[in-house]
Amino acid sequence: MALIFTAPNTVYFFNKQYTLSSQFHSLKLLAQEITYHDEVLSMSALAAALDDDDKWRDRYLKYEASLDESLQKASELDPSIARFFEDTAQANNQLIALEKRAFELAAQNQRAQAIQLLKSDQYQAYKMAFSDGLTNAIDEVLKRTQFDINRSQEQRGFYLILSMVISFLFVLVLWYFLIRYVRLTEKAIEGVAKEDELSGLLNRREFNRVMKYEINRAHREKSLLMLIILDLDEFKRYNDKYGHPEGDAVIERVGKLLTRLSRRANEYAFRTGGEEFAFVATCDNRENGLKFCQSLCEQVAQLNIEHISNPPHKIVTASCGIAFAKPEEALLTVTELYSHADKALYQAKHAGKNQYAEYNHSTVSQSEQQYS
Repeated sequence: MALIFTAPNTVYFFNKQYTLSSQFHSLKLLAQEITYHDEVLSMSALAAALDDDDKWRDRYLKYEASLDESLQKASELDPSIARFFEDTAQANNQLIALEKRAFELAAQNQRAQAIQLLKSDQYQAYKMAFSDGLTNAIDEVLKRTQFDINRSQEQRGFYLILSMVISFLFVLVLWYFLIRYVRLTEKAIEGVAKEDELSGLLNRREFNRVMKYEINRAHREKSLLMLIILDLDEFKRYNDKYGHPEGDAVIERVGKLLTRLSRRANEYAFRTGGEEFAFVATCDNRENGLKFCQSLCEQVAQLNIEHISNPPHKIVTASCGIAFAKPEEALLTVTELYSHADKALYQAKHAGKNQYAEYNHSTVSQSEQQYS
């Protein structure tokens, strides 16, 4: 009788807990993706106003499509989020229109007007209407899902206590495994907010938070802060040739490499999106930072992962852009330091890939060292 009564209820509540936790996990990931894509769109528009370059428009178009896809997934996940998108469609359309207008002004060499447009009250109002509305909609769904999880736990506890009356020893063992499951689930959900699931590194949201803190700390302590952006070369071709599962395996191996290199205090490694990674650390001097960046490129190549679509090396390689926040210079924002490193990365890519380049104010001096 104990088994007949306990087993169906246990299965039911385990399945319900798993379903709710999976929904909670999925929505958390989508919220991170949407926030990241929205930030990249704004950053790309602003960067284009500062530096008219086709790469910013290309990046904007790429992440605009990715944002639409993430929004569609979120709409399908919960009807209340879909209603939010209907309510804020006009604000979102106006926001996109203003950003694209900024691209046009930058292309016409009217950068001051483009920057003024992106800093205008109208633009900020549309962005706030969309961002705050999205945050509130997702938070509401997360709260409701968490409430359902808690309620499910309460109901599950009731039936388990009732089962204990029928068979105390059996329920005692079951309770042990149940508590262990709940703790692992809660720990996993907590980790989702900070970590990228595939690489095991910190995610883009943590990158923005940590970067702001580290820039201020380094400036306050008058220490040299370096930011390295690492991008795997010809990775789209790798996925096309070997398949996305193999591509995921490469991301995982690079993540393990960066984890090993970021074990000391004030060293952080991130996966900022796709095949792009970031490494943040304080260093004693510029030369040591450049040596580390060079070593980073070499160690990726030393993984010796076959990539025949990446000539002439035929293995997976990486290009790096490095930028420094120097204590004797004006305090940089996260966006400015990221833009500096990104420009250096673009220079390394343009110079032939599988190498690094350093941002140096108005010019980017690239390393002539290449790795085979």
